[in-house]
Amino acid sequence: MYHGFRINASDRFLIEADLIGIHDDYLKKFDSGINHFPIIGSEVYAVNERIQKSVLDIGSKWRIEVGRSFNDPNIYISANPDILFGKHLGVFGNTGTGKTCTLASVIQGIKRRIYNNSDGSKSEINPKIIIFDSNSEYDRAFASEEFKVKIITKQELKLPHYHLNFSEYYKFLGASQGVQAPVLKASIKQLREKNKDVKKFNLSDVPTEIRKYLMAQAEKGADNERNKTFSFSQWYGWNATMINRIERLIEDEDLITIIETDQNTVEEILQSEDEVILIQADFNKDELDIVMFLFSKLIYEWSTKNRDKEHKNHVLILFEEAHRYINEDDAEEYKLGNYYIERLAREGRKFGISLIISSQRPSELSQTVVSQCNSFIVHRITNKKDFDVINKILSTNNQNLLSIIPGLEKQYAIVIGEAFGYSDVIKLFDANPTPKSDDPEVISNWKNNSAKVVTEENSTLDKDSTLDEFVRGIVGSAKSSNPDIDVD
Repeated sequence: MYHGFRINASDRFLIEADLIGIHDDYLKKFDSGINHFPIIGSEVYAVNERIQKSVLDIGSKWRIEVGRSFNDPNIYISANPDILFGKHLGVFGNTGTGKTCTLASVIQGIKRRIYNNSDGSKSEINPKIIIFDSNSEYDRAFASEEFKVKIITKQELKLPHYHLNFSEYYKFLGASQGVQAPVLKASIKQLREKNKDVKKFNLSDVPTEIRKYLMAQAEKGADNERNKTFSFSQWYGWNATMINRIERLIEDEDLITIIETDQNTVEEILQSEDEVILIQADFNKDELDIVMFLFSKLIYEWSTKNRDKEHKNHVLILFEEAHRYINEDDAEEYKLGNYYIERLAREGRKFGISLIISSQRPSELSQTVVSQCNSFIVHRITNKKDFDVINKILSTNNQNLLSIIPGLEKQYAIVIGEAFGYSDVIKLFDANPTPKSDDPEVISNWKNNSAKVVTEENSTLDKDSTLDEFVRGIVGSAKSSNPDIDVD
């Protein structure tokens, strides 16, 4: 008997199968790849639970259990945590498919579901995880005392701008290469000399310093036969667009409080004992550009400087809604770009930095960053461009999984890559507590609003009717005492 069907020896079936590897019954070991092929007439057997576990075995010192097999819920699916968190992981899927819950579950599993493969024992884990929480969803998922958690609000984030180099200042402040870049460079140098510091200066002082520099240049021109026509107004006209941009940035109080500072949030995070750091990253587009650039540059500088330290702490960074700031096509005039995030993707592993890239639009992500991810958790995707990205990620042996992706239910995903023993469909473990990413209950919300409006209207009518009765009583009393009173 097999699934309720009786199979006779004389029956014949046509089966389409993908050859993925060889299982050695003697060694009880599965190896990916094929070194010989079955011939026509070879016997075919259903894979039993023991062989399936062997196929899914990750063959590492440690394992983290991430979910259950779709085909057999009794089989736990594990990943090699040294690869999952030591290299780069991509988590993709349409909005509402469970990405945030998946990430919360996987991170919670660091404390709950990491086992030693040799004896099944658990170990005390003290991670360092930075989460860019674009929608303020993760604080509920880490509300317990299981992790040492620090929440950094937008107002508390401090990333000093003076870590930028001159070429980065040119782009950030919109300095053209002809006249404006040399003027900006000279002005910054003068400010640093006044402060007697090789790096630090106040961005708010730059417009005034530029004007002083332009005035000095105009005065020099007055005594110079060749440059005598270059008046202050001409110099100012050539630099007006840059000065206006700098002044607009200074007027942005939210941004200037983040970058005009001597505090360094990155250093504070990396030197603290906090295990999960939630950065509330609800920035607008201009803020997001400079914040992400400075953050990734400060992380990169720290990691390279501390590369040779014996007991440095490995750092895992989760970029939520990554398509908003790790974008392939968004090359605006003043955009600083993804340079240091891409360097972290290419080189971060050597310095103890690994990334999790979460996005509902993988087709919009930097190709450099996606190419450096070697493990993926893919939820339902229906957009053609995004689907094409997943098609390129899947190896030839796993192309059959493509047809499944558009129909995946919430909480189900395909796991692919080096961290997993075999690419397959799994049901991710529940996050507990869950993040604040619940599906909207629109009708209940509208129903409650409707009830509220009706109640308010009734309340208004009651008040009006009582007031009317009160006024009518006063008028009636007045008219009875003096019939000649005219009351409208």
